Parts: sequence; structure tokens; C-alpha cells
Amino acid sequence: MPNRILVLNGMSYAGALRGLGNITYDKTELFRNPDEFSLVLFTGGEDVTPELYDETSPKGLCYNSLSRDTQEMDVFHQALGNGILMAGICRGVQFLNVMAGGRLMHHISGHSGGIHDMLIRPTRQKIRVNSLHHQMVIPHDNAEIVGISSSRLSNTYVGTSDSDIEYNGQEVEAAIFPKIRSFGVQYHPEMMSKDSDGYKFFYCMVNNALACDWDLFVKAYTKGHDNVQLFEVYDSHRTVSG
Repeated sequence: MPNRILVLNGMSYAGALRGLGNITYDKTELFRNPDEFSLVLFTGGEDVTPELYDETSPKGLCYNSLSRDTQEMDVFHQALGNGILMAGICRGVQFLNVMAGGRLMHHISGHSGGIHDMLIRPTRQKIRVNSLHHQMVIPHDNAEIVGISSSRLSNTYVGTSDSDIEYNGQEVEAAIFPKIRSFGVQYHPEMMSKDSDGYKFFYCMVNNALACDWDLFVKAYTKGHDNVQLFEVYDSHRTVSG
């Protein structure tokens, strides 16, 4: 049976999943028939409400939508409770990071436009990705960072209470959240050519998550595994060994 995929709040994002399953945009289907679903994709848009990670935005730097967050938390818990994989793009990976116990940088400079290199773990490959965000994932300790900006793009970092902070860490571009069976990327593969490295990387990541044992998937994207290709596009009928 083909994979059943819910793309939440953004039809255009389905372009990043061509051929990976039957796609719906109707979340009520997930609640009626959760056993039919293999994946939920959380998409881009407004910032995540900072109160969800115990912070505030008194200067209004977080342009959030609590109603959207409430809706997406309902979908998240339905997916989590039914063992359904979850992926995120841009705001989507930020939302999943918060659900996994992480926080967000309220604002960073240098990422709101253009193209830059992402460094992939564990292969150490550099691929070109786009950049259309003003916030950044700060993962919880149990998250796994998969991709980072190959060089620091930001010279301004704004944290809790919308205050400037010093930050010497990595600028996260892709992550896995093992305890909630979730993963995602900060860039927008759906806006990239299907022949581009950025598109291929995300597509392959989703395909591997759907085809592999979860623990093998996490190991492959953090420590490496010969039977899991991190950087190759498969046709819609091919599966990954392992």
C-alpha cells in the first residue's frame, strides 16, 4: 500500500515529496483513520509561540499564531500517539524542535535570503541550500544535529525576552528528534529544483525515514551506515535496504 502523507498548512510543500506517497491536506483524515498514515509534514509560516518553550517576546520579534500552534499540537499528539513519522520544513522543523523540548533563537541576521552551503553529518559533504528564515533551532540535548551552516552567516542573535545575546554555537540547518520520531530541515526544498542537492537531500531523508527502521535511520544520519544512502534520489517504487 502506498504511503499516506498529510501535508499540513501549505499545499506547495507537497512538491518536496513527489512520488513518495498519496498526499492529503485534510487533517481530519488523520483523526478519522490514523492507521492509514505514514508521515505528517509540518510546513513554513508564522513563528512558533514563544510561551510554548517558556519564553516571551515583549518587543514583538516573534510573529506567532497561537491558533495555528494549537491546531498543529493536536495533529502532533495524534501522530505521536499513533507512531506516525513527522517531518518539518522551516517553521515545521522549529515547531518539532519545540515539541521535543528545544528552544528557538527569536531572531538571527544573515539567513533571510540568498543561498549558502550546508555541511552534512556524517559525510562532511557541503550542499547548496536556500535561506528564508529569521529564527533558528536551539536543540534540546536529546536532539541530533544533522546539518549546519558551513560558515557563520549571522552577526546578530536575539534570544529570550527579545534581548541580544552572545552565541558561539552552530547555526542549525537540519536535525532529528529521536524520541518523537521526527526530523526536518530549515531551508525550503520545495522551492528548489528537483535536480538540486538541497532538494535531493531532503527527499532522500524522507524516503529513508519511510523505508528504514527508525533506529537505523537515526544512526545513518548521525554516525553513518553503508546500507542507507544519505544523498541520492530514489524512484517512487524503490526501497532502502537495511
